[in-house]
Amino acid sequence: MAVGISDLQSFERLTPFRVRDVLLVASPFDHYLLEESGYLAEIMRREYTDLNLSQAPRIIHSHDADDALELLANRDFDLIITMVRVGTMDPYAFGRRAKRDNPDLPVIMLSHNTRELATLHTGDGIDRIFVWTGDSRILLSICKLIEDEKNAENDVENGDVQVILLVEDSRRFYSAYLPLLYSQLVNHTTRLMGEGGNLYERLLRLRARAKILLASDYPTAKSIIDKYHHNIIGVFTDGKFPDPEDGRDTAGLKLVRYVRSRDSNLPILFQSKNLELKEEAEALGVRFLHKEDTQLYGRIADFMLEEMSFGDFIFKLPDGTEVGRAENLRQLVEELSHAPIESVEYHATRNHFSHWLRTRTEFSLAASLRPLTIGDFESTEEIRDFILNSMRSHIDRVRNRSIRDNESAHSDQGFLRIGRGSLGGKGRGLAFFFSRMPDLGLQDKFPDVEFIVPHSIVLATDLFEEFIEMNGLSRFAHEEHDDSEVDAEFLASKFSEDVEEELTALLGHMTRPLAIRSSSLLEDASHQPFAGVYATHMIANDHSKLDVRLARLKEAIKLVFASTYHKGAKAYVAATPSSIQDERMAVVIQEIVGREVNGRYYPHIAGAARSRNHYPVSPLIAEDGIAAVCIGLGRQVASGEKCLRFSPGQPRRIHQFHSTEAMLDTSQTSFWAIPMGRSETPLSADETKNLVNLGLREAEEDGRLALVGSTYVVADDRVVDSVRASGGPRVVTFAPILKHSRIPLAEILDHVLKRSESYLNSPIEIEFALVTDEDSGKKIFAILQVRPMLEESVDIDIDMSQVDRTRAIIMCSKALGNGVIDDIQDVVYIHPDRLDRLRTADLTDGVEAIDATLRSQGRSYLLIGPGRWGSSDPSLGIPVSWEQISGAKAIVEVPMSDIHLEPSQGTHFFQNIVTFNIGYLTITADDMLDFDWLDSIAPETEIGPLRHIALESPLKVVLDSRDSEAIVLR
Repeated sequence: MAVGISDLQSFERLTPFRVRDVLLVASPFDHYLLEESGYLAEIMRREYTDLNLSQAPRIIHSHDADDALELLANRDFDLIITMVRVGTMDPYAFGRRAKRDNPDLPVIMLSHNTRELATLHTGDGIDRIFVWTGDSRILLSICKLIEDEKNAENDVENGDVQVILLVEDSRRFYSAYLPLLYSQLVNHTTRLMGEGGNLYERLLRLRARAKILLASDYPTAKSIIDKYHHNIIGVFTDGKFPDPEDGRDTAGLKLVRYVRSRDSNLPILFQSKNLELKEEAEALGVRFLHKEDTQLYGRIADFMLEEMSFGDFIFKLPDGTEVGRAENLRQLVEELSHAPIESVEYHATRNHFSHWLRTRTEFSLAASLRPLTIGDFESTEEIRDFILNSMRSHIDRVRNRSIRDNESAHSDQGFLRIGRGSLGGKGRGLAFFFSRMPDLGLQDKFPDVEFIVPHSIVLATDLFEEFIEMNGLSRFAHEEHDDSEVDAEFLASKFSEDVEEELTALLGHMTRPLAIRSSSLLEDASHQPFAGVYATHMIANDHSKLDVRLARLKEAIKLVFASTYHKGAKAYVAATPSSIQDERMAVVIQEIVGREVNGRYYPHIAGAARSRNHYPVSPLIAEDGIAAVCIGLGRQVASGEKCLRFSPGQPRRIHQFHSTEAMLDTSQTSFWAIPMGRSETPLSADETKNLVNLGLREAEEDGRLALVGSTYVVADDRVVDSVRASGGPRVVTFAPILKHSRIPLAEILDHVLKRSESYLNSPIEIEFALVTDEDSGKKIFAILQVRPMLEESVDIDIDMSQVDRTRAIIMCSKALGNGVIDDIQDVVYIHPDRLDRLRTADLTDGVEAIDATLRSQGRSYLLIGPGRWGSSDPSLGIPVSWEQISGAKAIVEVPMSDIHLEPSQGTHFFQNIVTFNIGYLTITADDMLDFDWLDSIAPETEIGPLRHIALESPLKVVLDSRDSEAIVLR
């Protein structure tokens, strides 16, 4: 093969098999999340254009298995990707039916619930199983993997293309690795085409990128090595995977020894959760990487750059001293011409020059160098001259070209994106709802109400990645810092000029107060919701000078970015199957729905509603849903402060107000608003300091109580459903709406929840706001966020009749969770009779210290306390943050001695309890909790009313989700 140009002729024969038509079987919501409102089609188009394919794969969506089989009967597909839930048919039965007429048709199962992975298996109609964690590139990676597997033999034979072997049996890990590996390949190959000639030649070279092959057991890995050993440029291997001969525990080391017997210089990255394998792996001359390393993905990228030659060519002396560096072929020629002769010999004997050229698809040039050895030359200087002459000849044959693509999103309407990355969790849900709102039939059913998704712009995740890289902030992912240090560092960092221009442009048409919300990849995912983990900041956006408004907006975005690496967020991620390396932050910039009055801005009503009520009290049923509403900003609800809870299906049954006393105790007494006219002041990292918290007197002054308020007439000890009455304090009852139907709020929520649930194929939660014009009567109902509610996919059958209740210390009729917890030997509790409700905040440090001690010792515990755990209102419970009690395996809320409270549904804290499958028990007057038995045990720690006791034998917590019943046995 002649040097240089003839490579291109061989490249024309590459990739004969192409994935052109993909059948995606998924519910409408799953499909929308994966497609991201058409953006997946765009990234596929761009990637496949880069690879010079005539067209990107077409993704044909089918909403269930029956419909998919009809499509298969009438047209051909190259690949099927199916979600786990595809209607009434079992996915394995679907796979078998799909392969009946075409056994070679690949059928890939995609799961977005990491908890159900153990129940899924390949074979039986399913070829591979992948995990989707919010990164839409997984679909692209699946298509490329299928193409690589089918094209590898042809492309190695006809184009001498290189192969990367990934040996991994963990579905979660290879689902995360493949998008990373393909992104690195495409990015590096694109970046390295500086000597690629004209555009046509450059595109041909991109088609010759290395092929990735995936093996999940030893025999498959060995067969790939045997077949392609001359073309493999790197191996990524797990430490343990199936090996029929010697077992899984030694499979990784066995594979490394086999590879080393054939090529002593081949780059190998050994990845394992088992640190005990590190010494043996490194003794074999391979790099070891711990799978739980917080910098895992970064270290994989570094390995590709440093060991697999995707990075600069680094000239070294035999002792490892760096003596030169080349970024491209021209610099390599320059550095090679004066590099120390010892360095030239060091690299030549290890085939480093040919290896580096192969990663740049300079196969013929590499092939002309690799067969030669030092013995073929009279001196090392002769080697240097030969390599230099070969490279210079090649450079003379080609011409340098570069192209750039730059787009921006400037508009004053709709739902927009800036950047090319993902929308993140909140962004995806909001975009989905925005696209489906016309289908809900809201305007026809409620003609007097205008329904909107507020004008929103999403800064996609690639802008976060750019900000982190440009300012050198990635260290915060794995280093421990106080939140204030993280915030300060992020606030001092800079955006690129392009982003500054975009933000300036959007402020030209966004002139209302703005909410800057987190929208991370993991946030609001149905399998692992991250509700409330990251920051949201609100700004007035009302200054007369654009540069001041821009400064406040940039501060808010930076603080949201910074919250990715806050201690609480990192602790939360650490408790999930995900890694901080999986997390990337998008930001939703959303106009706040409200009205300004008396220098403050807020909606008449805000709240959250869920389509399923976890704790229905007869005659309510779960399908009636549950809503929590308030005056002012929705922070009141999300943070667990006083608000009104009711069922949209039966709105007149307000169990919270079971008596006049309960009404006075539990109704809203304050509200949150945005102060206007204060934009000169820099934004505070404390979200509450950018807002004002006001009382009902101010709400009445603003004319906002008439719609939601009543009056408690003291003399008569009764509540009148009007604020025009006199004789006592105002009470926020929402009676004018829920009893007298001034606004059909319950009907709207009921309709939205039920219709939306059918689109998502899942129970959902929405956040909303409502404003009304007192003069015209015009009403605007705005959907602010939409997210799926977590539901367990597998229930354990619990027979409560077999439980020995004589051993019970707790019997509860309102419990959440399912299964048996039998490894709790510690109880942390607060007796309600000993609690001063005005001093609940004093106990948080003690709770946190006990939690940290127990977690460090690997001891989970039962947490018991009065009121609501995690309430931001100290008078309603213990105001801990999630990370302060994250070691608890079951949580019990007992009644306060002087106030009745509804369960914490609708709060972010409650969402976390559901997310982590923590047993959650709400004790009522009819239930039993044996405080005397707890008090009889000597405490390990005692701080006022807070006690920690250690038990001689573990408790047994039995949870029955069917009847919402729980029993704790000693």
